[in-house]
Amino acid sequence: MKTPNLEEIEFFYNRFYFDKNVLIPRFDTESLVREAIDIIKKNDIKTLIDIWTWSWIIPISIDLNCDLDSVYAIDKSSKALKIASMNKMKLWSKVELIRWDLLNQIIDKDFWEPIMMTANLPYIKADDWENMSEDTRLEPKMALFWWKKTWFELYEKFFRQVLEFKKKNKNKIFLLCEIWFDQKEIAERFLAKNFKDFSFVKDLRWFDRFIRITL
Repeated sequence: MKTPNLEEIEFFYNRFYFDKNVLIPRFDTESLVREAIDIIKKNDIKTLIDIWTWSWIIPISIDLNCDLDSVYAIDKSSKALKIASMNKMKLWSKVELIRWDLLNQIIDKDFWEPIMMTANLPYIKADDWENMSEDTRLEPKMALFWWKKTWFELYEKFFRQVLEFKKKNKNKIFLLCEIWFDQKEIAERFLAKNFKDFSFVKDLRWFDRFIRITL
């Protein structure tokens, strides 16, 4: 049964439910989905892990276009996972929903094949109103803002968890995540100290909006 104020929007050739408790699915994120699908098919990847999944648009869109065996979607918000569950039933996806923060719940889990990870964590500066659309300002604050020094701290925490995860899983890991259009410099400084193989992927407006890491 639909909840009050539930809306639908098209994303990557399917229609998804969303409401005030999740990020609004946006056209820009389709570039991340396309890049992930390309990596998965080229490397015969069978496992996908999506971090802070919100309405679940990223893992479902990838799952429906790839031959995956296992898909994990992780989010700390029970309200977001409720919308994700509705989209799961709507599109008959096999994604497993997990309520937890970042990789904590599965950091000790053993995987025996290459893994694709995707993430769209909070990254917007709290005072950056001029670069935020009106509908963005209505989204849940925990989806937009996180810590106040560089606004990249949550990604730094996540990347450190990825490095710990890699120590226990010797198979290859591919990671794609979305960042704000002006975060390349701060991201590059952190990535250069911690990863050997990383690059930036442009969105359709030619901004460096996605980070690609291979471990």
